Parts: sequence; structure tokens; C-alpha cells
Amino acid sequence: MSQRDLQQELESYAKWFHQHPEPSYREFETTGRIRQIFDEHGIEILDSGLKTGLVAVIQGEGAGAGEGHVVAVRGDIDALPIAEQTGLPYASLNEGYLHGCGHDYNMTTAIGAALIINERRKDFAGTIKVILQPAEEVAADKDTPTGSVAVLDTGVLADVEAFYGTHDTNEAEPGTVIIGSGPDSGAVDKFRITVHGRGTHAAHPEGGLNPIRPAVAIIEGIQSIAGQDVDPAHPRVVTVTHVEAGSTWNVVPAQAFLEGTARTAFPEDRTVIHDRLQAVVDGVAAAYGVTADFEWEYGSPSVMNDPHWSALAASTATDVGFTVAAPHPSLGGEDFSYYLQQAPGAFIHIGVGNADRPMHGPTFFPKLDALASGADLLATVALRTLKEL
Repeated sequence: MSQRDLQQELESYAKWFHQHPEPSYREFETTGRIRQIFDEHGIEILDSGLKTGLVAVIQGEGAGAGEGHVVAVRGDIDALPIAEQTGLPYASLNEGYLHGCGHDYNMTTAIGAALIINERRKDFAGTIKVILQPAEEVAADKDTPTGSVAVLDTGVLADVEAFYGTHDTNEAEPGTVIIGSGPDSGAVDKFRITVHGRGTHAAHPEGGLNPIRPAVAIIEGIQSIAGQDVDPAHPRVVTVTHVEAGSTWNVVPAQAFLEGTARTAFPEDRTVIHDRLQAVVDGVAAAYGVTADFEWEYGSPSVMNDPHWSALAASTATDVGFTVAAPHPSLGGEDFSYYLQQAPGAFIHIGVGNADRPMHGPTFFPKLDALASGADLLATVALRTLKEL
């Protein structure tokens, strides 16, 4: 298939996906369409047990380097609960949902890579698995894991030796990719703190223990942790986002509650901030004569791009015609990180323009100009990795 024909085919897929956005773990129509495409092209789909999303497998039929090795590429498929305001002729038909983060683009890139790899199967040895992952956007908790964890839990990726993923970005125009080595996203952790005092009438504060004062002291201490306790060159942020205490003007409440998020790029900073935050809570509570409960919920870790495979991805991008740009530090979360805890790899950001349309906003959509070239990049880096392995 020519690059022009592939571009046209992928554009038609991307527009269909854009018109049919579905939320995390409810991507039934999306999964059905992906299955149909793979079936039409003779691409095998593994029996993973996933209710939405899928993992396909392409076995090379050549001989030589790469034989016996396994590489995986990934795209994500879920949408956001946002009412679309793009004005596109192929706007969402599912009211209240939008591919406002560009997962329609990401999954189409992965599908395109699968088509290219399938066409080249006689030219390589080894195995490439293609992940179309559900629920990257899900608000994960202990009962509802993020999509990459759900896929890994099936066991069908246990033999993978290197992972590559792509994501669109409006920080670059089509024709440019952003690839870096080391941390590429932030670890996403939540904390909750409940300060227990003793309620009383506001006119007689000596009769109680006001939890608001230690809560304020804890908030001040939290800000000092981010500024003083980790390497100043490391991206990190600790933000209090919710504070609640009391219900009226003349009563000292019995407790105060606050919660927020800690975002860190480096694993060692994640540990430091957790431990220092625990120490601040315990110390302030003791100083004010109250008690305090501290809860920390670990979310997805930071994406840590492997230096070697990142360099291979960057050189491959140049070879297939992209301009390669260095990343800006970001503390946004990305569950591709869980794949990289199993095996090394790299995450690639493909420019789609529309910088004036914020991602995760109602007006965002990706320009489709680089779909075929992005698919070629993802396919080529996977094939080159097999040869190196």
C-alpha cells in the first residue's frame, strides 16, 4: 500500500473513531470496529479476555535477526465526558463525549502500524503485538484499575521485551515528534488528611481543640516540602485542591479535611515527598494536641523512557522524515508507565497542531496530516527493535 493510500485509509478510520467516542471500559463499538479492521486485513487477535480493547499479534515469517523476540506497540481508545464544540463535519455522534485528548488519533496510528507490519511480515523474524488499550482516562482506584494494568493482568504481554507507545500533542505541528530520554510524565499520587480536634462554641474556644489551625499549618508545611526537600532541578508539584471544615459561623468544628495531589518525575522524589508529608502531618498534630489521619493513594508512576530505545526512536523518526524536538517537562499522568515497569521502551509524542485548542477541552481535535507517517514510525521502530534484540 502506498503512503498516500494508507493516509486516506487511516483518515477515514480516524474520522469514524472521532464520531463514535466512548468512555473508559465502555468502548464496545470502538472495539468492534477495530476487530473488523483487523479481520479484514487478516491480523490475528489474541484471546485475552478483555471486555473492551484488544491485543493483536503479528508473527514475522522471515528468518534471521529478531527470531524468538517480542516487541509491543500501543494505542489507547477511550474518550472523555465532554460535549464537543469543534464544528467538525465528522463531530461526535455520541452526545456528551469527545475524543478531546486525541485517542482517536492514537488508536488510528497503532492500527496503521499494524497494517504496515502485517504487509512486511515476510521481511522480519520475531513477533510484534499491537495493544489497543481501554480506559487510559479512567479515574482508577483499587477496584477499577487503569487500562494498561487491566491489559497486563491478562498475561498476554508477559513475553514482551520492549514497548513503544505514541500520543498526539498540540505542542508541535504535524511533521514534528517529541522524544526524550528519562522521565516523560509525572507519577500521579493522591493524599487525604483528616485532622481530629474537639468541637466547641466559637465564643469559648478554650473548651475545644480547633482543627482548622493545624490544618492551615499542614498546608503551609506541604508547600515547603515541594520547595526544599527534593532536587530543585527535578519537576515536581504538591498541590492542595480541597479543604473543608465546619458548617456555620459560630461553632468550632470537630474536624478538618484536606486533600490534594503530588506529582513527581523521579521515583526517589516520590518516596521523599510521601515520607516528609507523613512527618509534617504527625509533627503538626502533636504540636497542636490533635490527632490526624494521613492517607496516600499511589497512582500511575512516571513514564521513564529508556535511553537506548529512545535514541533508536529518535533516529528512526528522522529517517522516516520527522523533525525531532526535545520534550518540555510535564507532570501529567500517563498509564503507559506500567508497561515500562515490565520492560524498557519509549513513549513518542506526535505533533498534531491546534495549539490554541487545549487538549481535554471541548474544542480540541488533532490535525490528521501525519497519520501515515506516524504509523510508519511506530512500525519501523518496532521492526528495528526486533532486529537489535
